[in-house]
Amino acid sequence: MTELELQQFEALGAVTIDTPLPAREVSDASEAFDRLMPRKEGQARTSLTCSYFDPAIVNILQHPFFEQAARQALQADRVHFFQTAIVTAYPEPNTPFSFWQHVDIQYPMSDFRSVPKQIICSFFLWLTDVNERRAPMMFRPGSHLQIAEFREEDPAWTKGPAAVAPTPLDKLPDLPYSEPVPLIATAGQVSVLTTAAVHGASVNIDSVPRKNLVFTFVPAGLKIGLPPREEQQTLDYCRALSPLMRPDRRHILPIVQD
Repeated sequence: MTELELQQFEALGAVTIDTPLPAREVSDASEAFDRLMPRKEGQARTSLTCSYFDPAIVNILQHPFFEQAARQALQADRVHFFQTAIVTAYPEPNTPFSFWQHVDIQYPMSDFRSVPKQIICSFFLWLTDVNERRAPMMFRPGSHLQIAEFREEDPAWTKGPAAVAPTPLDKLPDLPYSEPVPLIATAGQVSVLTTAAVHGASVNIDSVPRKNLVFTFVPAGLKIGLPPREEQQTLDYCRALSPLMRPDRRHILPIVQD
């Protein structure tokens, strides 16, 4: 990531950048989505979390580019893989464009100022082009810092590590957030972002599906709270993923004590 891209990530909460992935690897991953999530009639969206091992997807998860980008974004010498999800949003003809807004996690400002940052770095890798009609993620730039400033003096948010706890916009602090904007990208680009910013999925009113591979990193050793079932699923997934990765890439997986 360039210095300008890092500044955008920090100030806005999201930046879309190019990746070195060949077009063939992107299309292979797209085809894996179709195998893993065959569409049922009437479905508008399909998704899976930490439950797939297709080589086309594993190759992307272990690509050194993303480890390096996470290290830069988090200002960390070492980072660990955290979670992943795959999502396909199908066209919904004759449906008005709409989107929902939420955050997945909240931090006090000190977590953003710490070195390394005590936050999750999320990658939204776009396997198809994303335009303003094709289910773009809607995003409120800078909202992560507004919420973090609000939470900095709140004892409930400064006693321990942050926890994943999706919260809708109407349950968040009433702050002067910026207007939502769409994240636009071409296939093979990735949006580097914090889901502590107000964001949300939108309706696909285009004519083709939109596919994205989501995966996250944290500074090595950082504990992020998860619901018990989700935490166990994440640990089990990392255990199963380890033998499928190249030996020189397994260091990105957290050490799991049995």
